[in-house]
Order: sequence, then C-alpha cells, then structure tokens
Amino acid sequence: MVFFAAVATRLRNPSGRVGATGRSFLGFVPGERIRGRDVRDGSIMRNLGIETLLLVLIIALGAPTGWLAADSGVRGDLEPLDAFTLLHASSGADEDSETPPPSIAYGDRGSARWSIGGLLASDFQRERILAIRGGVEWFPIDAFSIGLDADLGWVGQDAGDDAGFVGVSVMLRWHFLRRASWSIYADLGIGLVHATSPVPPDGSRLDFTPQAGLGCSIALGDRARLLLGLGWYHLSNARTTDTNFGIDALAVSARVSLPF
Repeated sequence: MVFFAAVATRLRNPSGRVGATGRSFLGFVPGERIRGRDVRDGSIMRNLGIETLLLVLIIALGAPTGWLAADSGVRGDLEPLDAFTLLHASSGADEDSETPPPSIAYGDRGSARWSIGGLLASDFQRERILAIRGGVEWFPIDAFSIGLDADLGWVGQDAGDDAGFVGVSVMLRWHFLRRASWSIYADLGIGLVHATSPVPPDGSRLDFTPQAGLGCSIALGDRARLLLGLGWYHLSNARTTDTNFGIDALAVSARVSLPF
C-alpha cells in the first residue's frame, strides 16, 4: 500500500517535489549533486526513466488482475473470447431454441387419415358379400373420427343372380380405449349401395346399408395402423318399394390406415 501511495503521489506531482523541502520521493531534487555527479547527467536520468517504466508496467499488468481477483472473486485464468467462440455459442443457442414440433399421435384432434382394405360378410344362408373398401377419416376431437368410405363389391346369391355393386358410407368411430400402439373402438354408420341385380333377389337394386361393430387398431411402425373389425351389416331398401326383403350379415373387415 505504501508503494501504491508513492506512485499516486508521483502521478499527482510530476515534478517530483514533496513538501517544503522540495525533495522528490526518491530523495533528491533536480539540480542536486549525487555522489559528486549532477542529477542532470544523462546516465542517471536514463536509469531513473527505465526504473519508472518498469514500475508502471508491473502496476499495469499485475495490479488489475490482483484487484479483480481479490475484490470480485473472478477467476484470473479465464481465457479471452474470440469471434469464433462467440459465433459458435450463438449458433448453439439458436439450435437449442429450435425444438422440433411435437408429433401427432394416432387419434389426436385435428389429424386426418386415409385407408384401404376390404370387407367380407355373410348371412350364413343364401347371400355372401365381398367388397374392397377405401376411405378417409378426420378426428374433430381426440379419439373420435368422422369418415367417408367407398365400396366396390360383389354379392353371391343362391336364390338369384349374383350382383356387383358400388356404395358409399358415412362412418363414426370412437376409440374408447387408446394406447400408444393399439386401441379398441366402436363404430356406427349408414350407407347406400346400387347393384346390378336386385339384392336380395326379391328386393331392389338400390339399398341402404346400416352397420355397427367393434374393432381394434394396431400400430404398424410410426405411421401406419391396421384396423380389424367385427360387426353387423344390414342391407335393405327401407321400404322404398312394395317389397322390403333384407339381409342381416356378420361382417369382418380389415384395413390399413395412413396419415395424409
């Protein structure tokens, strides 16, 4: 502390005079002879200048680090930050902030899917139904979908001519038990088909197809689902003609569902 006080005094008094004696803090005044030599001699002044310069360098290089370490507790071995380090840190922060969007699980609200599969039905008496079925569905709320199916099929009839048909159905499906890789659902729908021959033989070619059933969905990887269903399939003209003979069949369905 005495050393720093002396340096401060030197900075405030460039001439080096202290007090009334006029002596400098080094113990002499300009013009005084030291050991028989004049202070104005160039060698003495040069030596004093070198010593002063060394003191200033020591203070400039050593004192700030010591003061910072003592007063603020900041480590003195911190490495300086260069431009590359700052850019790398900035890019790393940007990468951390860019989190990927959450993935949409099967049956989540707002998701939409398309499917392709088939249906096989029989009344175990005289009629057999086979159809290729494709469709789309949309989930307005979690686990509940509204769908539209299209059918292209064939009806085998023991008592009359076989018939081909095309049809559409509106389906409601509720996955009342849902897990990440599977679900159990119930579905209900109503459709309309047009056949090449009356179905059943004493019925009409235009028929309605109410249907209901239970099923399960099984994950096939991250995107695809296999839907297996078992239910009731009815076909009749709903008394739109003089006769209303119908078919009540047990239907098995399978389809693969994929997101858009």
